Amino acid sequence: MNLKEKFIFASKDKNFTLYQNDCNKLLPKFEKQFDLIFADPPYFLSNDGLSIQNGKIVSVNKGN
Repeated sequence: MNLKEKFIFASKDKNFTLYQNDCNKLLPKFEKQFDLIFADPPYFLSNDGLSIQNGKIVSVNKGN
């Protein structure tokens, strides 16, 4: 895997780089180098979406 193909943004001082990739493929390349990992969950979970609750698939509808 070429990491340069998957990087989205790098700060000018090189202290921050944003990648978009499968974490199972990307994280092993950076062992012990992270201060923060930000995970963005799937969208549209609040309106007629599905979720897992107590091991069961449940409907999620929180209105508009």
